[in-house]
Amino acid sequence: MTTAESTFLQIYAAIILIWPIRWIVLKFVLGKDRPLTPESPRLAVADPPLVSAIIPAKDEEATLDECLAATRAQDYPNLEILVVDDRSLDRTAEIARRHAAEDPRVRVVQNDRLPPGWTGKTYVLHRHSGLARGEWLWFLDADVAPGPAFLPVMLEYARENNAELASVLPELRCETFWEQVVQPLAGVVLMQSFRPNQVNDDAHPRAFANGQSILVTRKAYDAVGGHRSVRDRFVEDIGLAQKVKGQGMPIRLGVTRGLISCRMYASLGQLVRGWSRILFDALDRKPWRLILKLLDPIIFSQSGHVVLVVALAMLATGRGGPFAWWLLGMSLVHHALMYAVFRLVYDVSVPRSKYVATFPLGNLVTDWILIRAIWMCFTGKVAWRGTSYDAAISRTADDEADERTTAADTA
Repeated sequence: MTTAESTFLQIYAAIILIWPIRWIVLKFVLGKDRPLTPESPRLAVADPPLVSAIIPAKDEEATLDECLAATRAQDYPNLEILVVDDRSLDRTAEIARRHAAEDPRVRVVQNDRLPPGWTGKTYVLHRHSGLARGEWLWFLDADVAPGPAFLPVMLEYARENNAELASVLPELRCETFWEQVVQPLAGVVLMQSFRPNQVNDDAHPRAFANGQSILVTRKAYDAVGGHRSVRDRFVEDIGLAQKVKGQGMPIRLGVTRGLISCRMYASLGQLVRGWSRILFDALDRKPWRLILKLLDPIIFSQSGHVVLVVALAMLATGRGGPFAWWLLGMSLVHHALMYAVFRLVYDVSVPRSKYVATFPLGNLVTDWILIRAIWMCFTGKVAWRGTSYDAAISRTADDEADERTTAADTA
């Protein structure tokens, strides 16, 4: 082999060695916190606090019925449920009103506008959270299905950790091919920046919450200014957690098994648009952070795919000699190590997934998601759920308009 070929093999070997290190770190992180399950300890007090579930719903006819049925079935005696229909054009309001007719704990209210300087979800929750009477506020997305034990388990989890805000990573319900392939990898791109052990360390500044299900005390929510304090955020959940932890109040993030599930997106288009929006805002709308996230899979994952193809091509054409055989052998080791790591990654989000071997395809889709997120940083344009936003404008919202809106809401 030539000197150049030997140097290349040494560099490639260093790339491969990253993967056993990642496997060890991931096993350590996943093994550190036991997942919350239906068998986990539950809150058991004589006078359980009132919990107000608040469910914003915009065109959620496909998922709202299951969400409300699961929320009503909570094994918890002191619960009220507030559904906010946010200008839906489908059967969302009809489904919500049917549940309200069946259960006096359910109330339905209508949101009819979105003022400048707000993202849709933040305004809905800001405007209507004042109607909730609970000591705890439970912000719940309409595509989530909590098991009957979820609320008592989460309240006990918060109590034993003295947490003012508690959130979880639900299991993902993935019903299509693209969901199975992409969701776990998109999720790990996010969680690389928000490791649960750091989030749960009161001394560490890292903060994260998953807006699919957040429990927060009314005291903490009001102390940080509620959703008004994160009105321009597209990932208001992370922003709210940062505000709470920034005030010195403990927050907790739990991993679950069999306790709660969520179907985030139903198509490839929704996956790409949704995760682009999430990563754009979660990484502070900074292109350099997103570029680093993009370089990671290109260097450490997709390099292995390229080397494998090149080695096979060289051997098929009778060129390369020992160098080609070294490339082939090392690339196969690379893929085996990647598979071991991605087996752990997929199992966190989609237990017993049969699609782990498709991770090369999932890598390509996450590349595209990150490229779209980077493009958003330069254009400042975000479109979501039928609404187009100018991110630069919402960063500098008109405070006078905000005050007029707030006065009208409380009048």
